Amino acid sequence: MKKYQLIVLFLSFTVASFANEYGKRTEIGLSVNAMNMDYREYTGGTIVDSEKSDSLPGFGLQYKQQLNNGSFIDIDYSQYYGNTDYVGSYLGSGGQYGDVTAITENTISDGSIGYSEEKWFDNYLVSMRLGMGYRYWERALGNGHTEEYTWPYGTVKLGITGELTSADTLGIAAEYHHAISPKMKSNKYGTFDLGRTDGFSIIVPWEHALTPSWAVKFTYMYQTWNINKSDKIGIYYEPDSESKFHTVSAALVYRY
Repeated sequence: MKKYQLIVLFLSFTVASFANEYGKRTEIGLSVNAMNMDYREYTGGTIVDSEKSDSLPGFGLQYKQQLNNGSFIDIDYSQYYGNTDYVGSYLGSGGQYGDVTAITENTISDGSIGYSEEKWFDNYLVSMRLGMGYRYWERALGNGHTEEYTWPYGTVKLGITGELTSADTLGIAAEYHHAISPKMKSNKYGTFDLGRTDGFSIIVPWEHALTPSWAVKFTYMYQTWNINKSDKIGIYYEPDSESKFHTVSAALVYRY
């Protein structure tokens, strides 16, 4: 297990234990996820390589603890693993995009801890969340070349949820996330300090209550991460890139 995963798990259990001692309502969720990934690198506005996959399988864990009537602490963790179709060219060859095609093995993990305030206005619940997290992406490109993208990040999210029926709710939320000291470690060329790295998410959750304690939740999320080019190590650098993710998840939620 990676060092950052141990840190995230330690913080999660620490916060959960503290919140459960002093809190009120508790919510736990487990989800199965599928992610569509579209990653592209550019030099001078021209695409130089890409990674695409229709569906990377994954899972999610969610924990939410009420502190008082409108305040909550939450923990969220997700992980994906699978192959993407790589299209690019040989580094330094002067070739064209599309000269090289291959399969890349990917591992993507994301863990976050947040504090939120919620308030009901008639049948609508308005929420604001401030959080911090850590993101990890490993690309096993073949020929023994591996790249690891890592960064802690801060996030702010605003959302609104409405009651459709006594058992169903539908919401929408928008989130901005900004990386702190993002890096890309290559086992061939060294560790690069990436440029400005940020993006946004649009989240649409629908929840159906089965009993007062159990519910199912289906969520669609559109997410972006845009990375500005890195510093140079010799003649090598990480170019500008953009990532777009479409994720669907189905979760079983328990409240007590």
